[in-house]
Amino acid sequence: MHHLVPHILRSNDHGNGSSNRDHYENNKGRESQTQGQRGSGDGASGNQSRQESHEDMLAHEDEKRFITEWDEGDQMTPQQIAEDPEKKRVGASARFLRLDDFELVKTLGTGTFARVWLAKLAKPKNGDQEKVWALKILRKVDVIRLKQVEHVKNERNTLAAVAGHPFITTLVASFQDYDSLYMLLDYCPGGEVFSYLRRARRFNEATSQFYAAEIVLILEFLHEREGVAYRDLKPENILIDADGHLKLVDFGFAKKIDNRETYTLCGTPEYLAPEVIRNTGHGCAVDWWAFGILVYEFLVGQPPFWDQNPMKIYEQ
Repeated sequence: MHHLVPHILRSNDHGNGSSNRDHYENNKGRESQTQGQRGSGDGASGNQSRQESHEDMLAHEDEKRFITEWDEGDQMTPQQIAEDPEKKRVGASARFLRLDDFELVKTLGTGTFARVWLAKLAKPKNGDQEKVWALKILRKVDVIRLKQVEHVKNERNTLAAVAGHPFITTLVASFQDYDSLYMLLDYCPGGEVFSYLRRARRFNEATSQFYAAEIVLILEFLHEREGVAYRDLKPENILIDADGHLKLVDFGFAKKIDNRETYTLCGTPEYLAPEVIRNTGHGCAVDWWAFGILVYEFLVGQPPFWDQNPMKIYEQ
C-alpha cells in the first residue's frame, strides 16, 4: 500500500473549520465541514432555558421523530467500538454510549451547529489506549433552529447505508443525550485535501490521477449501488487517511434519488452544475460536473470558475 501522506500535512487539519468557501441551500449558508465539542451541547443555561429549548426542539412532529429515530438500531458498548469495525455493527446506534465514555483530546474542526473532536476512550482496556476517532457533536437546538434537520438525518442515514466502503468515512456509532447528537467517525490524520492542495499550490499529474481514480470509485459506488447523489464534492470534503488514501466526508447534502430528479439548490458555488443553478432539475450527473472542476483544481491550483461574488460565478 502506498504511503502518500506528505510531511507538510498536520493532523489538526481534519475537518473544515478553516475554509472560507461558502455553502448554499436555497440561497442560505450552511454548516461547513466540522467534527465535535463537549461544550457545543451546553448552550442553554438554567432549568428554564433547558426546558424552553427542549420544547422548541419538539415543536414539529418531523423534528420530534428525527430525534427519536437517532437511537434506533443495535446497541454497542465502549469496548465494542474499540474492536475491529469489520467484525462489529458499523454505523449502529449506540444507546450504551455516553459522552463521558470519551476523552476529548482536541478540536479538529468547527461549524455553525457542530464541532468535531479528536476523541479516545476515557477508560480504555489493554491495547485500546492508542485508538482514536473523530467525534462529531451537534447541538439539537441549533440543528433545528437553522433548519438542518434533513441534512443531519441524511448524513447519519447515508453513512450508515454505505458503511464499509474503503474511501468513505466510517460511521462507527451514533448516540445522543438531552442536548446533543453524536456521530463517532474514523479519524483521518492526513487532514483535508484542501489544506494539502493549498500548501502544494497544485498537484502533479500522478497525484491528480491517483486521487481522481479513488473519487471515481466513490461516485460510481454511490450512484450505481446506492442511488445517492453526493452534491457537495470539493477538496474540503475529502480527507486523507494514514495510508494516503482518500475518505469522503460530510454527507449532509447527499440524497437518495435513484433515477429521479431533484430541485434543491445546494452545494458550493464553484462546483455547482448548470442545471442546479438554473433549477431545471438535477440527478447524479451533477457529481460528475463537480468531479471535472475538482480535477482541474488539482492540476491548476484553483477552480476554473471563481469570484468573490457567487452570482458572478453563476454567470460564468
